[in-house]
Amino acid sequence: MSNDAYVVGLVVSVKDLTDKLKHLVVDVGNPETLNIVTNAPNVGTRTEGKKVIVAPVGTTVDDVKVEKRSVGGVTSEGMLMDSKGMGWSGGAQGNAVLVPDDMAPGSNPPTSRPRMDGDARGAAAEPPASSAAADKKAAKEQAKAKAAAAREARKANKSNKKSADGGEEGGGAAAEE
Repeated sequence: MSNDAYVVGLVVSVKDLTDKLKHLVVDVGNPETLNIVTNAPNVGTRTEGKKVIVAPVGTTVDDVKVEKRSVGGVTSEGMLMDSKGMGWSGGAQGNAVLVPDDMAPGSNPPTSRPRMDGDARGAAAEPPASSAAADKKAAKEQAKAKAAAAREARKANKSNKKSADGGEEGGGAAAEE
């Protein structure tokens, strides 16, 4: 499935039409914004300012050509894509795909499901110099070293005690004979 005609869109506004239908105004990098009606459950006012993938009028989704249609009394000029529609693994079916903020409206969407850590192309991001994982690993190594030192101290203490106890017992036994 080719997604060359799909574009990244910036959700400008969201308005409830019914319990499930939402009317979105979406900037896809053209002078005119698009009106899109969706029933994606993850879309709401919290989606304003977020980036989504749009299948504008004229594109094909699952062998069906997207056309202007009146939905809930509003003319919808496209549809939001979900992971399944993009041919990606992961992501809930029916949920609008969100993409990283660094993607420009009107640009081509990523070819694979993006990580939402700022890397728009779906590849693993370079870890920061002092990442939480590195800090956690260092703390774990410190704890291991501390535990090993404690074991050695107990072992040495036990050995010293055994020597001291053994010497007294041996002396006491010799005195009885």
